[in-house]
Amino acid sequence: MSRRRGEDETRLASRLADELREAPSGLHVVGPPGVAVPDGWPQPCKDVYTELDGASLYAETLELAAASEVVADGDRWKFGRWDGDDLWFDRRGQVWRFDPGLEAAVLDGTGLDRWLAGAIDAVALLFDGEGEYFDAAFDEDGELAVETQERMARAQLRRDPKAPAPRWRLAQVLAGHDQVAAARDELEQVVAYAPAFPWAWLDLARLSESLGELEGARDEAMAAAEAAAGGDFAGYFWAQAARLCARAGDEPGRVRAAAAAVKASPDLVRDHVTGARAQLVEGDLDSVRGLLDLARAVAPRDLEVLATAGELDKARALAALAPRVVAQADGDDDDEDDDDDDDDEDDGAPRLDS
Repeated sequence: MSRRRGEDETRLASRLADELREAPSGLHVVGPPGVAVPDGWPQPCKDVYTELDGASLYAETLELAAASEVVADGDRWKFGRWDGDDLWFDRRGQVWRFDPGLEAAVLDGTGLDRWLAGAIDAVALLFDGEGEYFDAAFDEDGELAVETQERMARAQLRRDPKAPAPRWRLAQVLAGHDQVAAARDELEQVVAYAPAFPWAWLDLARLSESLGELEGARDEAMAAAEAAAGGDFAGYFWAQAARLCARAGDEPGRVRAAAAAVKASPDLVRDHVTGARAQLVEGDLDSVRGLLDLARAVAPRDLEVLATAGELDKARALAALAPRVVAQADGDDDDEDDDDDDDDEDDGAPRLDS
C-alpha cells in the first residue's frame, strides 16, 4: 500500500467518525477514538478503529464490535453484524458478509473504510432523520422493497465500485425485473473484479442459458466450478457444469464435470434423488425437475434417477389433466343446473326474478 493511499484511507475513516458523531442524538452510538489497535490487523481496519472503537448504527442495524471484542476466526476476524448477519475482515482488510441464502460468506467490500462508508449510505436509505423506518422502503410483507434493494446496492457501489457482492446483488435485482442486458453487464464486471466468485459466474451462466447461448453458458458454468473447487459447494457447481455441458451437446465435457462432481460430493446424486422424491410428495414439480436435471447430468443411467424422472412425468401429466377434469366437472354441473331450470319452467313455479 502506498503512503498516499494510506493517508487517503485515514482521512476517510476520520470523516466517517466525525459524521457519525454529528448525527442526531440517539441515532448512533459510537465508541471513542484513540483505541490501541492490534499490530496484526490490516491498515484499513487500523484506520477505522483508531477513529472509533466500535459503533451501533441506525437502531443496531449495523454493529461494529469494540476492538477488544473483535475475535480471530481462522484467517479472518469477526468484527460485527449487519441486520443480524455476521461480518469479518481478512488480512487484506477486505470485508466479508454472511449471506443467509447461500449459507456462506461473500466478499462485500474491498476495504473496511470504503465498505463502512457504503454500508452507512445504504442503511441510511431505510431511516428518516429521527431514526424511524421509512414505510416506503418495505413491501406489504415487511420485506425490503425491490427498489430499496437496488438503491442500497448502488449506494455501496458508489463508495466501493469493485466490491463483488453488492454488484452481484444488484445484478440479481435487475435480472428479476427482466433487465437481462443490464444484469449481465453487472455480472461481467463482478467476475472481472473477482474471478474467484463462483456464484456470479453461475448466475452469468444462467442468463446466457436463458438467452439460448448454450456454449457461453457452458463455459461460464465451468468457470464457476473451477472457482468453487475445494469449497463446500464444489459438487453442486460441477453438477451445474455437467448439466450445461449436456445442454450444449458437449458429452466429453459433461463426463469430465460429472466425474468432478462425484469426486467433490460422492452422495450428490443420492441426495438429489431423495430431495426430488420429497418435493414430489409436496407437489413442487419445478423443484423436482431442478433436482433431477442435476442428478441426470451427473448420472444419466442411474436407475433411481430414471425411476424418479418417470414419477415426475406422471405427476406432470396428472397436473396437466387436472384442469380439464375440473372444467369438465363444472360443465356437467352447468348442464344439471340447466335441466333444473327447465324443470322449474315446465312446472310453472314462480321465479325470484319475475
